Amino acid sequence: MTIAIKDLLSLVFSFVGIIFILFLTYYGTKWLSKKANFTVSSQYINIVDRIVLGQNKYLAIVEITNKYYLLSITDESINIIKELDDFKIKPKENINQDMEFKKLFSKIMKK
Repeated sequence: MTIAIKDLLSLVFSFVGIIFILFLTYYGTKWLSKKANFTVSSQYINIVDRIVLGQNKYLAIVEITNKYYLLSITDESINIIKELDDFKIKPKENINQDMEFKKLFSKIMKK
């Protein structure tokens, strides 16, 4: 009987430990992302949008002193494809990313 209790306690502590590590990981990455975004910001240059075309190949729209440029970015080079004269930024949709994560996580946990 005592072996079963020890096994049960071991299982419960393992489960609590895993939950604790998941919470630490979630809040740790959230904290790190805020710190990383702060250190990478620039006063005159802003990446408005980017899309991945392949491994280490991107297209990006960059704002430099209120002018917009379409750039191609690879491991070897960065090239200006075109200056975008009539480019206007779409207003951002109000999406709460934390809520989206919570909804997705709860869907996964239900399965």
